[in-house]
Amino acid sequence: MKKSYLITTIFLIIIWFLLYFIIQRPFIIPSPLETLKYLGELIVSLDFYKAVLMTLTRILCGFILSLIIALILSIISFEVPIFANLFTPINILTKTIPNISYMIIALIWFGSEGSVTTVVFMILFPIFYNSFYDTLKNENSVLLDVEKIYKESFFYKIRYRTLPELLPNILSTGKTAISLAFKVGVMAEILGSVNLGIGRQISFCKTQLNMSGIFAWTFIIIMMCVLFDYIFNRLINLRLKEEQGWKN
Repeated sequence: MKKSYLITTIFLIIIWFLLYFIIQRPFIIPSPLETLKYLGELIVSLDFYKAVLMTLTRILCGFILSLIIALILSIISFEVPIFANLFTPINILTKTIPNISYMIIALIWFGSEGSVTTVVFMILFPIFYNSFYDTLKNENSVLLDVEKIYKESFFYKIRYRTLPELLPNILSTGKTAISLAFKVGVMAEILGSVNLGIGRQISFCKTQLNMSGIFAWTFIIIMMCVLFDYIFNRLINLRLKEEQGWKN
């Protein structure tokens, strides 16, 4: 798998070089070497780490909040069907509102700094909620029958049955959601013209027609997504190993 990734990367770089030499317009397709040079200058700059840290903070706050609140509400919806029925219209509403509407509304209500976390939360929440709730609804009927015979307290059931059952879903959904969080988070930073962050840097490069800078910052976002994807893959693999150990 890693070899195929390397081959694909080399192929894309070759295409990039060819396009650069064919078009010969750096403000449309920047030179790969100039982009690499710009990236090197960024990495040794203190402002680079400030921008990355600020963007990470905003995005992860929205990601964690959406996961925790969706987890709590999905469990309540499963345990209290009346709540699930009352919450359904709100859930449908959050799924159907366009992302740009979230961004504009959040920008007006919370300002440029608070809008990023809010937008990430609002977009990821229905993804987490529906995933968790569907998993609980499809719970093993054998477990439900056992529960009727051997009564358990609410918190005992949550701690030892519901959360372990949802853990695989939390990891798999989180792996998908984190990439989306970076996409909408940086987009919200650009739209909101935040004072510090990756979105701010991309916006500045746009006004300067600095395509090398835009490509370099885009590469940084991709690498951050790859890092989090790797972390989630490791967590998923660790869980699978634990399951195999229990079976053995």
